[in-house]
Amino acid sequence: MTRKLRDKGFDEALIRDTVTYLHNIGLMDDVSLASDLYRIGAEHKSLGKRGIRMFLAKRGIDRELIDTTLSDHTPDKEIEAAREFAERKYETLKKYPEQVIRRRLWGMLQRRGFSAHVVHTVINSVL
Repeated sequence: MTRKLRDKGFDEALIRDTVTYLHNIGLMDDVSLASDLYRIGAEHKSLGKRGIRMFLAKRGIDRELIDTTLSDHTPDKEIEAAREFAERKYETLKKYPEQVIRRRLWGMLQRRGFSAHVVHTVINSVL
């Protein structure tokens, strides 16, 4: 934030005071932001571990904080999230041949950051 305000031409003292004020009232808490973004990525966007990592990095979260935030993301959680997503998508793909369903589900899950092992496990369980 400091960099963006500096790039826009704000005075250093004003930037420092603003950042201090926002930090004191709790609006600049990276840990809670990372936690909230993790929840959004996992629950609402149906992202896998790699997808969440990219989502957090794109939002400017530090690598160490990303690793800390993802430390409680277990393989069971990942498989369950992938299974829920695949089952939802399977309903719209039922009319296609199995190979087409398999290919489309594989692509959808991979683009959301699920590992190949998780994708393979979930597709076999859904089909």
